[in-house]
Amino acid sequence: MKLIAIDMDGTLVSKQLKVTKANKEAIQKAREKGHMVVIATGRSFDEARYTLGEAELHLPLICVNGAEIRNEKWEKVTSIPIPFRQYFNVEKALRANNIYYEVYTSEGTYTDNREKAFKVMKDIVLTSNPDATEDDVHKAALRRFKLGTVKYIRDYDLLMEKEGLEIYKVLAFSSEPEKVANSVERLKQIDHLAVSSSANNNLEITNADAQKGVALEKFAKLNNISLEDTMAIGDNYNDVSMLEKVGISVAMGNAYDEIKNIAKFVTKTNDESGVAYAIENYLEERKTSLA
Repeated sequence: MKLIAIDMDGTLVSKQLKVTKANKEAIQKAREKGHMVVIATGRSFDEARYTLGEAELHLPLICVNGAEIRNEKWEKVTSIPIPFRQYFNVEKALRANNIYYEVYTSEGTYTDNREKAFKVMKDIVLTSNPDATEDDVHKAALRRFKLGTVKYIRDYDLLMEKEGLEIYKVLAFSSEPEKVANSVERLKQIDHLAVSSSANNNLEITNADAQKGVALEKFAKLNNISLEDTMAIGDNYNDVSMLEKVGISVAMGNAYDEIKNIAKFVTKTNDESGVAYAIENYLEERKTSLA
């Protein structure tokens, strides 16, 4: 394997939203041996680089599910936005079902409702960290706003007035399955969109060409690497497109069963440094199974 692609939430980071020491060391060891490592996340660049910066890891990034690719210096290489015309149709579909959403752009992530954004962030933290205390959940959500990774705008239409701005992703949330299902049906009628999910109560909407698998294929090609020589590690539905394309697909121990079923191997959980376990098994022991 020449390339290792790693998801972030539920994969690289623990329930405390930190990169474990074992994962960091395994990545560094892989790179020392000549393997390229890229992070493939649904997060925005700002949110991804904060967590990687804390761990002192400077890695290439596939951000916003593939809408943006950045090199090791974190310079933008490519971007695949949602055209404004399509965005307006997405907006109509979500508002018709009274679903709250946030807009990920080339200038950051925006919300038009601070209270809902804060509640959603707490729900996200709690979903991936069910054992977290209320205080930990509150602090993690508050940090998102203090860091400025989510910005308030009174009306999303004002984004269209920002010169050069690109819309990368619409992230929608609802605790009502029927509303989510109705929205998905409407979104399916919009040309050239990809709709995935990173939790039970959310929808991640991007350009059809802005998926992790498509972006990973592009990243590999830019670096003259075959996808057959690539390992991908993930835990959720937005990882499927890359897990299906690579030579070695690895599902986390905490992944949904559907994700485990499509992966060739299953490693340990994110709290057990499953990324390190997968990398070490490949690099050191050359096993045919990670079980």
